[in-house]
Amino acid sequence: MLATKSTITQYIPQREPIVMIHNLVEVSDEHAVTQLAIEPENVFVSEGYFAEPGLVENIAQTAAVHVGYQCKQKNIPVPIGYIAAVRDLKINILPKENSTITTSIRIVNQVLELTIAQGKVEQDGQVLCSCEMRIFAKIQVP
Repeated sequence: MLATKSTITQYIPQREPIVMIHNLVEVSDEHAVTQLAIEPENVFVSEGYFAEPGLVENIAQTAAVHVGYQCKQKNIPVPIGYIAAVRDLKINILPKENSTITTSIRIVNQVLELTIAQGKVEQDGQVLCSCEMRIFAKIQVP
């Protein structure tokens, strides 16, 4: 584990109660894998299920931790990212509370400040959600 629930906020801008990743499992230049334990008190849990906006936010935070972790390792400023577009969103199944999901992102293309990533949320080998995200990243100027 590269980061856990207690250390993950070093690499992402979100804070509780909006943190939607708990563990950073692996990361490379082209991909990242995270996990989230879906607790009943999660703000995106409704009627026992993790809702659609939570799945999208989970993918976005997996993309954010991909950049944040690498920047921290290189000791360079972490850019602030903004979702420019979500395309081809497919939600097959909503995960239940008290379960764990695994999310992966793969960088498809990166041009200047725009990154295109494919995201996928899985549970027990089944794809729950997938999409393409276009993310605009801007380096913070002090």
